[in-house]
Amino acid sequence: MELTNSHSNSIINDEFWRNYTIEKHNEFKYSRIDFIVFIIISAFISLLFNSFFARRFNSWKLDYFLINTKYLWLAYTPLATYATIGLLKNNYHKNIYLERRTQSRDYKVIFQITTRGFNKESILKSVKSVLYWATKYLKDFEIWIVTEDDVDKDFFENLRNINGEYCDLIKIIYVPREYRTKNNTKYKARALNYALEVRRKLGFISDKIWIYLMDEESIVGEDTIVGIIDFIENSSNDGKLVGQGIIVYSNYWGVNKIISVEDFLRTGDDISKSGFHIFSGRVLWGTHGSHLLYRSDLEDRIGWDYGEIRAEDMVFGLLVVKHYGDVLGWLKGKLYEQSPFSIRDFLKQRRRWLWGILDIILKNNCIGLLDKLILVLNLVVWLTSLPSIIIAYVNFIKPTPAPNILFTPIFGFEMCILLYLYYLGAKLNLSIINRNSKIHIIMYLTLIPIAGSLEAIAAWYGLLTYFKSSKSGFEIIRKELVETNSIKN
Repeated sequence: MELTNSHSNSIINDEFWRNYTIEKHNEFKYSRIDFIVFIIISAFISLLFNSFFARRFNSWKLDYFLINTKYLWLAYTPLATYATIGLLKNNYHKNIYLERRTQSRDYKVIFQITTRGFNKESILKSVKSVLYWATKYLKDFEIWIVTEDDVDKDFFENLRNINGEYCDLIKIIYVPREYRTKNNTKYKARALNYALEVRRKLGFISDKIWIYLMDEESIVGEDTIVGIIDFIENSSNDGKLVGQGIIVYSNYWGVNKIISVEDFLRTGDDISKSGFHIFSGRVLWGTHGSHLLYRSDLEDRIGWDYGEIRAEDMVFGLLVVKHYGDVLGWLKGKLYEQSPFSIRDFLKQRRRWLWGILDIILKNNCIGLLDKLILVLNLVVWLTSLPSIIIAYVNFIKPTPAPNILFTPIFGFEMCILLYLYYLGAKLNLSIINRNSKIHIIMYLTLIPIAGSLEAIAAWYGLLTYFKSSKSGFEIIRKELVETNSIKN
């Protein structure tokens, strides 16, 4: 196979996913004892700092104002508590560690890559990574690429010829332009619903058919495939029908270091959030739209016909709990993705997420009031992060004590959780690219004040542009460094 773009050829032939092995995956260690010690030390230090600054406090009106603004920091307390429970419930040997195993039962796995079709190089790498690893461990699988009807069909048809031996395993599903759902669903959910209808026609709705969702830039490793097998053959015996786990952003890490550092938080959040979901049996903020494994008969009941919603993955997770109860389990292994390459794309991505949350709150009728209130809380925390960061910067320049000494350990606890989630994400992402020395981790974590500020700004950017967002629709961000034109055999 050769690409018309020689530069693309050199990148694509660098099959970095061959390094995503189980040995590399098992290098990551997580200790609950370390986490508890980290919390205790942080609370103690915060009390010392508060005592020191209280002695320097004067009665200026400005000081009173600065002190009282710190009440805003309490907005993060629910999420910090939620993350703590998840981290304490997460067990390394139970939820992280993997041993090689091959498929030993009768079932089929469909790897479904849903794409608008623009980022061709990313799609090609995604397919190749599945073919490389899945053929070693799975006896029955297919790759479905779901895209729109107006794409470069020569490129997509030629994807079948990546490896002639496995050409029958790759299916290209084109969503017709005229396709409409009952609820006039748009964006990615429209394509997901069409793929579901194709499965219905093919008779692929069964308790022996599992769907694994991927994005166009998703790369699987050895641990991803073995984790899928482990879930289907072990966790499903305990009634678990949906699995989600950790996504890392190691592919092209550091193209924009500030953005890569901010995505440390996403990985740390996966470890804590998924742990809480499994412990509580309740999905508070939905599921990922990728690295999501579920049984096809469950999807048949839930569907994807949600109307004009840009956060279909969130709705799906909430509806799973509503209709099935405690069926969410931990999916071992990781999925490997990438951060946006530019600050502009980063802001567009986060803006789209906020638009999706607002879509659910304002437009969706199948989600209950309690779930919507929880989403409102999540939104409030995100939006208050910007003034909270500003208050922290001002406090650094002009230190003042907490409004009440009882709040001091709470503020220390919140800061501890936030830093620890960044630290976990850094440890996991950097270990994959062999930059996980203490010096590297500390060096990159110093970028948190800048990265976190960008995340906070993005929330307000999304809020202020929401009511004009219908003109933008579902924005696609760039996923590749160079353009891939076509594939030749």
